[in-house]
Amino acid sequence: MAGGLKFLYYNQNQKPPATRTLSSRTEQPVEEFKKRFRRSGSVGLPFFPEEDLRSLRGLQSQQTIDETDEDGVKTISVIVRTINVNNAFRRILGAIPENAKIKHVESRDPKSKAKNEIEVFLELEVEEETIPIVEKISNAGFTAIELNRTYTPKGALEVSDPGSADALSGSVWFPKSIYDLDICCRRVIMYGAGLDADHPGFKDEEYRKRRMMFADIALNYKQGEPIPRVQYTEKETATWGVIYRKLRELHQKHACAEYLENFELLEQHCGYSDNNVPQLEDISNFLKMKTGFRLRPVAGYLSARDFLAGLAFRVFNCTQYVRHHADPFYTPEPDTVHELMGHMALFADPDFAQFSQEIGLASLGTSDEDLSKLATLYFFSIEFGMCCVGNDQKTNKPKYKIYGAGLLSSAGELQHAVGGKAEIVRFDPDRVVQQECLITTFQASYFYTKNFDEAQQKLRTFTNSMNRPFVVRYNPYTETVEVLNNKRSIMLAVNSLRSDINLLSSALHQIL
Repeated sequence: MAGGLKFLYYNQNQKPPATRTLSSRTEQPVEEFKKRFRRSGSVGLPFFPEEDLRSLRGLQSQQTIDETDEDGVKTISVIVRTINVNNAFRRILGAIPENAKIKHVESRDPKSKAKNEIEVFLELEVEEETIPIVEKISNAGFTAIELNRTYTPKGALEVSDPGSADALSGSVWFPKSIYDLDICCRRVIMYGAGLDADHPGFKDEEYRKRRMMFADIALNYKQGEPIPRVQYTEKETATWGVIYRKLRELHQKHACAEYLENFELLEQHCGYSDNNVPQLEDISNFLKMKTGFRLRPVAGYLSARDFLAGLAFRVFNCTQYVRHHADPFYTPEPDTVHELMGHMALFADPDFAQFSQEIGLASLGTSDEDLSKLATLYFFSIEFGMCCVGNDQKTNKPKYKIYGAGLLSSAGELQHAVGGKAEIVRFDPDRVVQQECLITTFQASYFYTKNFDEAQQKLRTFTNSMNRPFVVRYNPYTETVEVLNNKRSIMLAVNSLRSDINLLSSALHQIL
């Protein structure tokens, strides 16, 4: 992360490397990626597009830590400015505390273009910051500006891909077993206490430590284990309560019937209330009984490929941290409020759960181009989707209800979407994939279907045209994905389904 900041600071007036993102087709440096995928109003895309992730990894420094280090390593990025005299650079290096290890240092012409000044970028690793780095350097007579600090928690190791080429399917590697998600879900970016300077919690050390704790839980979690329970603080609970009360008021007016019905069940069985932040383990157990979906904690953003792969196994990657209390209705990234208030209720609906899983299955092993289209379909359905429930009796205009989690967890955008000025059009996959996904502002258009079944049928038609030389099927008994790319694999699938087909045939015979 610090390496990316170095690039941004010294290249603000230069042309950045070419990239393609969901929100823009323009070229942007690393910080612009982060800003677009951290948005206000509690709405955030929970994954990065593949091309963006590769660009970010190329710009960012990856660090590892010793397994015995419980607290992890702190990397601090600092810009130091001073008058350009003969020994200026040497004096700056002399002001660095002895307990700080220099990871990277470089001098450049100052951003201000002043000819008599010099600026030095420092990237320092510190295990224990007895005296604040910036304060120490400033006390030596320099102007020091902290750009960023990143805590690398225990277990935050760079996970190696088990193979870029899949021998079975001839495509890029994708998880075949639910336990392969331990690989996908640890390939995170922007996690823990590595907050940007404009983050509300940047200067709050207590909040940083809490974020570090949540990252540690997620990065050391293994599929199938109970999700560790968290004792939320008074500030976190109060922040949750403020948002909870406001959103529940809006939900009663604008949320779809399936959402409202299942949200009441969450309140009955999972501890949902304005004075209690629910536990992921309780929600996961409830969803598993309802639709087979389950949760797993995640430390930060995932690529679109890794995030959607989880849905194929009916696994949803869910954050546990709460946004900073300074502004309850603003968050620069999706947090547990977005996840629990936006997504959870509809994962308890069988039709919606099936729709979500089919998007995940369609993503496995597909090309980057088709993956980008699927991510856009996900964005305008599961995050920002609407359904039409007839016409308003007074105005005779279409009446819409909301099922998209991004809208259901954002008071501001929800009110914008239903305020009468937003463009709402029919969900057509060929049109949707051409729509620009706006991350830093409200959407230019929203898409609706009559119900989840219509969205599902349109998705199936679209995925049938995707350029993937095989079909995948999820086996719920073995919790594995089966690749149907030859006669034998297809016959095995048919045999496993034959019993269910006989049962359905008998049931239809009795009914008809």
